[in-house]
Amino acid sequence: MATDTYATGAKEGGKEATYAALAAEHRPPCISIYLASGVGTEVANQQLPRLRSLLRAAGPSLESSALSVQDAEALLTSNWHAVEESQPPHPTAEGLAVFISRDFFGFSHLPGAVADCVVVGSEFFVRPLPSLLPADDRFFILTLSQKHVKLLEGSRRGLREQTLRATPESLHKDLEGHFFERQYQMHTASSPASAQKGAVFHGPSLRDKDRLIHFFRDVDKGVTEALKGQQAPLILAAVDYLVPIYREANTYPHLLDRAIVGSPDLLPPNKLYGSAWKIIEQELSKAAASAFSVYNQHMNTPLTSSNLRETLAAAHRGLVRFLFIPSTAERWGSLTPPETVHVHSAREPGDSELLNLAAILTLRHGGHVYAVPQAQLREGADIAAVFRYAVGSQVAGAV
Repeated sequence: MATDTYATGAKEGGKEATYAALAAEHRPPCISIYLASGVGTEVANQQLPRLRSLLRAAGPSLESSALSVQDAEALLTSNWHAVEESQPPHPTAEGLAVFISRDFFGFSHLPGAVADCVVVGSEFFVRPLPSLLPADDRFFILTLSQKHVKLLEGSRRGLREQTLRATPESLHKDLEGHFFERQYQMHTASSPASAQKGAVFHGPSLRDKDRLIHFFRDVDKGVTEALKGQQAPLILAAVDYLVPIYREANTYPHLLDRAIVGSPDLLPPNKLYGSAWKIIEQELSKAAASAFSVYNQHMNTPLTSSNLRETLAAAHRGLVRFLFIPSTAERWGSLTPPETVHVHSAREPGDSELLNLAAILTLRHGGHVYAVPQAQLREGADIAAVFRYAVGSQVAGAV
């Protein structure tokens, strides 16, 4: 899941929480509050009182803990300005999630409806999130135009510009206006077939293409330096004739085939973001389908499991590559390291919700978690997993 810099501890002031930050180890108790926020100013003004009410309802669960209800309320109040000042990435945001511990305060605007609830445990309750918020949602946009060359970082929260060092500022400046002033001249087609298309543009000459390749190699050096160690997809935004030329110069391995075609100078930021997000949503959907196809290909082998005990033990060891869980099922019990798993028919004191625990442990070790319909899982199963390598079918100490 996403691992960017938007999450922060309570001591630094709350920000949008990432999956990586939520899955990290925190000082318990960890309080997770989900609120059906709705839309509109009047509804927004009621959010803080409603959150306080839910916190007070969790009082019995916080008795004798390291975080009292009063402490939690104080953390909520002192960090509330960050929630108020943030803008939901979706204009129709229908929910809000708030996460509080002694060392962390984070929140997420949710694009779908949730039921009001508060969960207190040793880990944050993240299981509702995968069905509402996309996994691995970070991406980059490289805009190439006559006036600007920019690298933007994006996620479901919006866009922000990144620094490109030792990179030419624009095509116009680098090429001294030669290409844009002399090439790409427009004329009106005279034939009926071409008249339907309107204006016709001439592509670059071989000489100008060579100059562009040279320029794009300089840009590529700056991009690869800025994205060193990254695996997030890169989307190119440029007029159509520049796209294949830049691809010749590109060395970043995660440049997507699809591009935003047109002059970035003419696209307002919200339009640029909207076009990029449509591409990313399709990529995320493809990634989820591809991950589940891996499960189907290796079903009934030591590379996969639909056994809750086996999967939990493997997740604790960092062996789960892909985890698939339904949005609504609940299984209660406990995991005693290294691999003793207890599953209870009903919730008992000190229990954890085991599907949520499997998600937390998978995320903590860099795995991917996907929400799937219950019907997509094997009959009678509440979970499915693909392991990084073959795992034995028996789990030592499982009961």
